[in-house]
Amino acid sequence: MDCFPPSRPVSAGAKLALVAPAGPFDREAFDAGVAWLRERYEVTFDEGVYSKSGYFAGDDNRRLQELITALTDPSVDAIVCARGGYGATRLLPNLDVELVSSVNKTLVGFSDVTALHSLWARAGVRSIHAPMVAAIGNASGEVQDKWLAALENTGDLSEKLYPLNPISNPAATSVKGRFFGGNLAVLGALNGTPFVPPLDDGGILFLEDVGERPYRIDRMLTTLGQAGWFKNLDGIVLGSFSEGDPGADGVSVEDVFRDHFGDFEIPVLHGLSAGHISDNEPLTFGAEARIDGSSLYL
Repeated sequence: MDCFPPSRPVSAGAKLALVAPAGPFDREAFDAGVAWLRERYEVTFDEGVYSKSGYFAGDDNRRLQELITALTDPSVDAIVCARGGYGATRLLPNLDVELVSSVNKTLVGFSDVTALHSLWARAGVRSIHAPMVAAIGNASGEVQDKWLAALENTGDLSEKLYPLNPISNPAATSVKGRFFGGNLAVLGALNGTPFVPPLDDGGILFLEDVGERPYRIDRMLTTLGQAGWFKNLDGIVLGSFSEGDPGADGVSVEDVFRDHFGDFEIPVLHGLSAGHISDNEPLTFGAEARIDGSSLYL
């Protein structure tokens, strides 16, 4: 599976559109992120981004039009999401894949934004799984530096090495493919819809989640496996599955991974520091990744 071509370039002084396609956020945290971004970029957002409508950042139409405006505004170089939560999947039927493809703008976010990462993947456009506005302002300097490097080098990232833990048997296997994926629960919710990411040509699938007990992770992996998600993959990389402690049965998330992936004939690695954790490593979806033994190169 070929990686996607470079996205629209982003550098110091570029214009970033901030959007809230899912849930509402803490305003103080968002404002801290805006202040940090403005140290390097021109930042634009509509005051409607602060809207609250139950567990949404405003109704579907507000969130949809905000995203479409960011896509169609020729002065905007990249799009950064405010927060996850829930709501992005509701926008998918009214978003044009051809529009996303034609404007070729990088999208930044994770968690519920996985639904939009899937849309960007179907459009053949790179996106970045990384901290959002309501988190990046108060992140560590190391995370902020990595965030900037990812956003400004989406066309030609220097290959980075991530030593991980093998789960499947072919530890000596070397494979490469387009990197894609995101939050397991959101991807599971896309299963059976027209909005799943491209799966037929393989690639290396990344998965993470938060607050899901082992049996629920088992259920979601079982669904994806029965739906054929894993049959054409070149490899799988598992990130953080935080706040998923064993129940009274003692079964851990790692036990679930070994049960599902231990006999796979493709490499499956665990332990990438990415997901709902403070050290959320920015990952470029659409870039080429390589697994060599127990290491990921991205």
